[in-house]
Amino acid sequence: MICFLGILLSFLIVAFGQTSWCPLLGPCAALFGYALFWRTNQGRFWIGTAWFFAVQLVQLSWMTAIEFQGIYILFIWLGLSFWLGLQFGVITFLLKKPLNLWTVLGVASLWTLMEWARMHILCGFSFNPVGLALSASLYSMQFAAVFGILGLSFWVMLVNLCLLSRRFYMWGGFALFPYLFGAIHLLYYSHGDTRELKVALVQTGLLPSEKSLFGGRVSAYISPYVQWQRIIHYLKEKEKEAWDFIILPESALPFAAEDRIYNIGSVKNILTQEGIASLESGDEKVSNLFWLRALSHHYQTNVIAGLDGKDIDEKKYYAAGYYLSPKFEGYYRYEKRILVPLAEYLPFSWLKPLVASYGISDFFTHGTSAKVFQGPVPFAISICYEETFPSLMRESRLQGAELFINLTNDNWYPSSRLPLQHFDLGRIRAVENGIPLLRACNSGITAAVDSLGRTIAVFEGTSGVLSTNLSLNCRRTLYTFWGDAAIIGLSFLFLVLFLSVNYFFTKEIILLKKLQVS
Repeated sequence: MICFLGILLSFLIVAFGQTSWCPLLGPCAALFGYALFWRTNQGRFWIGTAWFFAVQLVQLSWMTAIEFQGIYILFIWLGLSFWLGLQFGVITFLLKKPLNLWTVLGVASLWTLMEWARMHILCGFSFNPVGLALSASLYSMQFAAVFGILGLSFWVMLVNLCLLSRRFYMWGGFALFPYLFGAIHLLYYSHGDTRELKVALVQTGLLPSEKSLFGGRVSAYISPYVQWQRIIHYLKEKEKEAWDFIILPESALPFAAEDRIYNIGSVKNILTQEGIASLESGDEKVSNLFWLRALSHHYQTNVIAGLDGKDIDEKKYYAAGYYLSPKFEGYYRYEKRILVPLAEYLPFSWLKPLVASYGISDFFTHGTSAKVFQGPVPFAISICYEETFPSLMRESRLQGAELFINLTNDNWYPSSRLPLQHFDLGRIRAVENGIPLLRACNSGITAAVDSLGRTIAVFEGTSGVLSTNLSLNCRRTLYTFWGDAAIIGLSFLFLVLFLSVNYFFTKEIILLKKLQVS
């Protein structure tokens, strides 16, 4: 009975101990949630696997939103949750009694290495590091500036293993350290650069079936002329002062940026109705870029928008972010580097029939490099899922970015907790690199976040514009300096020491038994 209660209580604490579920349980999960489970289940591989499998079923339950993904996403949800459960089962199996210090360090290190491998080698899945439990508090989240999210995961495991091994003084010290560090960090860096950006973040709030012809749902489709008119109307409602940026989300409009599909007469009529001066064009048809250029010239500001891009000569298609300014003709473009399997690229040709059943026939090409653009402040664009990869965002910071701009569309999983989890990871990227973050979402969390991970403003509602100011206070962090290499290097070292100590300890036991027999 006690064993069952321990499993149930630990499950509730860990499964719901995320900011997107119950922020108050986050510190509990980080301090003792895992130790509570291990207390009665040390060394039990399959029980550990089943327990963490159930935890992931809760935390990844956003994958059960099948309206636009179809039934197949449920199999991915179950398979991915089980795969993560197996990794936790390995950790549980290694926790044999008694636990020496090298075992504590070695097991925490092994879990950290598995999280890193999961992101970069095993399956490319970057959601749900256990370190998210420490992001529930603004204070403990500051520790990400040292070792990143993987460092937070290492710390969560270290603290729980210290408690399990009854090293109470170590447990107390390690448990308090991120909070003390965070308090000092916040106090020291809260004041700095007084420059501010004035921004307009557009949230379109459209479901996939409303934005483009999807799955034959013609009745739900909204004309792109109407979509543009709504965006312009949202901006006019907030038109009070000059903006440094107008930012539209990922895949903000249907059709590629350069596709000339709009009748110039209809476009001019809409712009005139909304009080926007139209640009001259000798063409009968214009593209999404024409609309963006009109906004840039009318407001005399920089405009960024997520749109599909093409390189016709090379027959390449991109999920891209476009940057236009009244200070130069043409545009700059960033191509998305991390693409979502099945939805944006096809990992295996034999999957074509599956994706074709959902009306997907064209796929994007991976972008090749980080890009930093010069505007009111040097900035880097990330698109949707890319924001969840620490090393990817750090590349932009190393190239001189002083502002992250993320363009996202989380509406493929409507009425789920995906936007909240996605936003939590975005805030950590800001803290890791010490620079502010702007997010413009089709749906999700459209918000402005400062360099300490504090939410300055967040859009409330379905569609419209968030007009706000954002401090440009930023700093160099240790994580920017050494990236994941520091925590990965330490984890390798601790793991080698753990294996070495256990190897020699095992040899000594065998030798003693032989001597006793003889």
